[in-house]
Amino acid sequence: MKSTSRPVKKKQTGLAAIPATYWLIGIVAVMVALALIVLLGVPAAATERAKATGNTLGDATAPVTLEVYADFQCPACGQFDRTTLREIEDKYVKNGKLKVVFNHYAFIGDESVRAAEASECANDQGKFWEYAATLFNNQAGENVGAFNDAKLEGFAQQLNLNMDQFKQCMTDRLHLNKIQTSTQNGSARGVNSTPTLFINGQLVRGAISLARFESIAGALLRQ
Repeated sequence: MKSTSRPVKKKQTGLAAIPATYWLIGIVAVMVALALIVLLGVPAAATERAKATGNTLGDATAPVTLEVYADFQCPACGQFDRTTLREIEDKYVKNGKLKVVFNHYAFIGDESVRAAEASECANDQGKFWEYAATLFNNQAGENVGAFNDAKLEGFAQQLNLNMDQFKQCMTDRLHLNKIQTSTQNGSARGVNSTPTLFINGQLVRGAISLARFESIAGALLRQ
């Protein structure tokens, strides 16, 4: 590919060669950069997840409940977590109208089960949602090693978990029964793909948009 850059003809050197207009542009650019640096903290604060208790995100007494059945290897689940779910949190969870409950539906393979177990080991240390987000952000194919035990331990280290406790939890498979029970319960409720949602008990399939969510839950959220 040919370069789109081209050499600049040399006329003068030094500060005297720089037109006043360029000085003005430079000053404005610096001011904009400084403003962006100051504002960078705003998006970070805005994207902080709502308060969490275990697998529940938001106020436990919220009038509307969104249950999510997901598999950490499922690309659509990752997309939903990174997009619609964050929008739902910002608009409805943080104001106390809605709570989100995460349910495991680990059906894709062994790495799905191990990833789910790891999220629950992180949950033991108060980091379920952070670990879940890390898993969704590091999807790289199904059962190809993206969520092998070494990778799962690496994610735990990134979140500054107590590694001795985390490793022991994984070795002892302390939460395997919880993962299996959640998956079985999902099947009993009609879940056969991920993500599957329940909005105050109403089954909705797929990584729906915010608009679709609002069309279903709007009346409930306005109560």
